[in-house]
Amino acid sequence: MIDIIELRHNLHRIPELAFREFKTQALLEDSILKILQNQPENIWKLHYFKNSTGLLLEYTCAKTPYLLFRADMDGLPITENTGVPYTSEHPGFMHACGHDVHLSVLMGLIQVVTETQPQRNLLFLFQPAEEGEGGAKRVLEEGLIQKFDIEAAFAFHIASELPVGTVSAKEGIFFAIPQEFDVCFYGKAAHIAFPEKGINALKAGIMFMNVVEERLSELQKQEKMIFHIGKMSSGTIRNIIADKCILEGTHRSLSRKTCQKINNILKETAEFVEKQTNTKSEVKYLVSYDPVINNANLVKRLQEICSSKKIEFIPAETAMTGEDFGFFTTLYPSLLFWLGSGCDYPLHSDKFLPRDESVEVGIRIMSAFLKR
Repeated sequence: MIDIIELRHNLHRIPELAFREFKTQALLEDSILKILQNQPENIWKLHYFKNSTGLLLEYTCAKTPYLLFRADMDGLPITENTGVPYTSEHPGFMHACGHDVHLSVLMGLIQVVTETQPQRNLLFLFQPAEEGEGGAKRVLEEGLIQKFDIEAAFAFHIASELPVGTVSAKEGIFFAIPQEFDVCFYGKAAHIAFPEKGINALKAGIMFMNVVEERLSELQKQEKMIFHIGKMSSGTIRNIIADKCILEGTHRSLSRKTCQKINNILKETAEFVEKQTNTKSEVKYLVSYDPVINNANLVKRLQEICSSKKIEFIPAETAMTGEDFGFFTTLYPSLLFWLGSGCDYPLHSDKFLPRDESVEVGIRIMSAFLKR
């Protein structure tokens, strides 16, 4: 057996970015092998993915469908500012989204299974690259998971501003569809004293922002959505006309139809600005996840578990957050819930740090789903 809180601290020390979770994978693999010492070899099998750092642990002991439990592995490019003894040892990187807690709960659940030997088949997925890279999609594309008859899939996300010992969820659409995008304008550099010799890409970028927000304002009156450009890069020096402008943004919506409408508006607006400014435009659509849709029966079961274990269940609203667990909710009856962290700092903050006590609560809840 292993110390799950010590594992949480060790994971927190080594945050790694999407598809580069090599130290994380090695620590998880070593922990699994320690937990499985003296376990029957015929019921446990560790699978590796060909095209990622993910791990899939199989527990097969009966003629039943499988329950799948998933945790994500990657960290974020954020410099940690928590001051804890187990702070990140990788400069510029941090587990600012609580994936160290997710992984620790899943490992704790495996440990519970070795102790209780439930008579039902289980899968434990350590999934890479949730943070904007769609790791769930990649592991599903390999087809390994689909070889199993999966009855239901489970995951949780640690939540800021919720006390330890609380849980929040809702049936139906829980998390939105995120769509990341880049819009690029290409012009021609020239000295500002001779503007007729240049083509101002920065001017095109500014025009794009103004026009697209005006066009989307009508759609926002009809649909629940978010549109945001978080970064704009352009120019090299103050007295030279910028020959390139890149806008990096995201939008969130609750249906594929609305998502596609917004994408069309982005493309049409870029083409309009291109003609108005004599630039060349390019729209790149990056990651897009499926919405997270919670199964009503599983939400009800979660409420029953919380009631029996004296854990407070708080009804949730649909969040405009994105989560690639949505790819699983598209395929299987699924449940994702918020788990209280006891931390008032927001997710992706350099001070976000869930309390260790949240790990034990997560293990208690997940373990309860093992019972019929």
